[in-house]
Amino acid sequence: MVAIQYIYSKEFQTDSSPDEFIEYINTLKKDRDREFAKRLIDGTLDFKEKIDALIAGYAQTGDDMIMLVDRCILRVGIFELLYLKSAPHPIVINEYIELTKSLSKESSKSFINAVLDKVRLNEHEK
Repeated sequence: MVAIQYIYSKEFQTDSSPDEFIEYINTLKKDRDREFAKRLIDGTLDFKEKIDALIAGYAQTGDDMIMLVDRCILRVGIFELLYLKSAPHPIVINEYIELTKSLSKESSKSFINAVLDKVRLNEHEK
C-alpha cells in the first residue's frame, strides 16, 4: 500500500524520496518490507511511461476517465506482475484487488481485475 501511496503523491509533485516517504508513513517495521516497497516504487517510476501505455491499451476507457488512485494501483500492480515476479500472478492480482477495496470505490475492483488480467495474459511472455 505504501508504494501506491507514494506513486499517488508523486502526481502532486512531492519532493520526498521513497526512503523519506516510507519513514514518514512509518507503517513498515521490517527491513525487507521497506526494501520491497522501495523496489516497487523505484521500478514503477522507472517504467511509468511503458506501464501507462499498457493501461491506456487495456483499460478500454478514455484515459481521462480513470480515477487517479486506480491508475496508481494499476501502475504498481503492472510493475509487480511484469518486472518483479514476486509471487504467482493470481496472488499478485488478488492483492491489488484487495488494496483497491481499501483505497478506491467498490466498482473499481472489477476494472482493476480486468486490466491486470489482460496484462497478465498478453504481456508476461514478451
